[in-house]
Amino acid sequence: MIYLIKPGIGYNFNIKSRVSTYCIFFISIFALFLWQQGLGLCQEWSDITIRFLSDSSFAVVEVETGKKIRHCPHHDLNGKIDEEQLIYVFGTLEGETWLYPENKEIAKKHLESHYDKVIAKIMKKGLHDPVNINKAKLTEIVALPQIGPVMAVKIIKYKETYGLFEKIEDIRKVQGIGQGKFNAIKHYISVN
Repeated sequence: MIYLIKPGIGYNFNIKSRVSTYCIFFISIFALFLWQQGLGLCQEWSDITIRFLSDSSFAVVEVETGKKIRHCPHHDLNGKIDEEQLIYVFGTLEGETWLYPENKEIAKKHLESHYDKVIAKIMKKGLHDPVNINKAKLTEIVALPQIGPVMAVKIIKYKETYGLFEKIEDIRKVQGIGQGKFNAIKHYISVN
């Protein structure tokens, strides 16, 4: 069967109308998907990446009357642990808001079990050269003596807020790094 369509305003309107309808439909579905998912704290992953992660990528998933909050994403889209992200979420765990406070302890134990394996691997490699605190990633910073995930995140955030460290002594401006901690790391760090 052959359909003959006369070119004209009606034909163009129908195509535009259908395209508009489909666009509105898909945007609505996408917005609904985004609205229902709670985001976890994240360092370098985009919101879209986090939204496409499975629930098993998070330390804890809380659900309350149709609302889902997923805490502490640390597995990537392939299910592998992202070491940088693991250290970041472990270092910012205190900043998470919980529907049920007892879940914080569950998340902490879950993250600790992964962190213990990651830090053992990092420490096995050891430090061969001073760590440039202006360029270092979290995995390098936690290799320093007396620096854990919380302090590593504070160092990164300080640098992001105030700019690069000009001399190694500037690291003492980071909250929590006093003379004792500085003495422990000063031979292991550089600024260039």
